[in-house]
Amino acid sequence: MSATLGLSQVRVDYPRSGCVLDLEALELEAGRITVVAGPSGSGKSTLGHAFCGLLPFLGAHARGEVIFAAGRFPIGTLRPWKQVRGRAVRWIPQDPAGAFTPTRPLLPQMLEGTTPSAERQTRLDRLLQVLGLPAAGELGGRCPFELSGGMLQRAALISAFLPLPELVVADEPTSFLDPPRTLTLARIVGALSRDAGSAVLWITHDLRLAAAVADRVVLLEEGKIVEDGLPGPVLVPTGESRHALVRASARMALPL
Repeated sequence: MSATLGLSQVRVDYPRSGCVLDLEALELEAGRITVVAGPSGSGKSTLGHAFCGLLPFLGAHARGEVIFAAGRFPIGTLRPWKQVRGRAVRWIPQDPAGAFTPTRPLLPQMLEGTTPSAERQTRLDRLLQVLGLPAAGELGGRCPFELSGGMLQRAALISAFLPLPELVVADEPTSFLDPPRTLTLARIVGALSRDAGSAVLWITHDLRLAAAVADRVVLLEEGKIVEDGLPGPVLVPTGESRHALVRASARMALPL
């Protein structure tokens, strides 16, 4: 596998569930959003956890590896991941309020895993301004419970992209948002991804969102990739569609 960012020969089993993910390879591109979609239980979140080296914490039996610029990292072990977790790979949570300790100042939490430098401060100041958050001096004295949910969502985005990671995993980050705010957040993530040069792995079961945000769509079913390509060809419902979500969209006559 020649890519500097990707996943190779991965199989993940849970004691009671059996095999939940079985992938030969998946390569991701810098500055582009790859949407992974599928029904509940298709392996989407497990894929995100594999890219972050979290599977051993969850009790999974896993083999295979993730390839970063720094090397190859086995997904079934913990120790080597200290080099990359929080640095080369960052996470955008579903609930931004749960991403921060409510009674600690917000700014230090946003900066965790980053290295102090003049460049970091300049980038932070620019991102705070672009995303409409208070300046660093003001934000440093405020706790998460003092900010709105929308402000915390934007703070989580800045925290994810600030250190210029190779990969950002976004696990259904719009699940608590209405459609207008969902589209706004999707556009922000796309802009941040291009600006940072970070690949984004966006996990969702919402095909409308996938059509709006994706540069590429990967459809999972029972832990395997059944479709992989540009959003148009993959998501347009046809009688030949192999994926359950796309077939259901066709039956419901929902335009994508």
